[in-house]
Amino acid sequence: MPKAPKTKLGKVRTEKVIHPNSRKAAYLAGQVNRNERVQISKQASSLKLEVLAEKLLWFKERLEKLDPEKKVFTKSDFGSLVQEYLQRFDSELEQIDIVRSVGKRQGNPHSSRENAVKLTIEREKRQIDEGSFEVPHVFNAKNLAFFRAWNGEIKYVKNIKLSKISSKDLEKGSTEDVSDENEEMEEEEEEKVKEKPESAT
Repeated sequence: MPKAPKTKLGKVRTEKVIHPNSRKAAYLAGQVNRNERVQISKQASSLKLEVLAEKLLWFKERLEKLDPEKKVFTKSDFGSLVQEYLQRFDSELEQIDIVRSVGKRQGNPHSSRENAVKLTIEREKRQIDEGSFEVPHVFNAKNLAFFRAWNGEIKYVKNIKLSKISSKDLEKGSTEDVSDENEEMEEEEEEKVKEKPESAT
């Protein structure tokens, strides 16, 4: 009877224990910390985009109600809109006051939300005073058309051009607003330069 072929058993590899003070341990710890930082950064960026998308949608709806046929808006058009935007939490704050006064409970269960809202309003007012409050750049026909065509998806938020305005901008008349024609001409020139093929060397 033929003998069955012998099978050679390979050596069992044992994982070396990494010394906690070794270079490899320090490297692995650094990689873990880096991955955590990257993940936190991604979450922060995602949250920032969501907040910006919500803000842009608010202005998109209001601009359509203001004048859906208008070809171009001016910075002075945003005076009442920005004021309305700053007051968007008024009804919520009133409800919190009503619940607090009616309930007559110890403490304030809505204090964290109330504080967050008030801090948001203070930050936005400060941005307006400093000239860093961002709104959709709808001060020329091309950007306005793109903004109106936006379907609200967050992934397209980065493609929407923004403009910073201040309290002084909101008080200016139309003669001091952005020159739409000049801006459109500049954008067309930039696109032509990008599309122009490089000359052979």
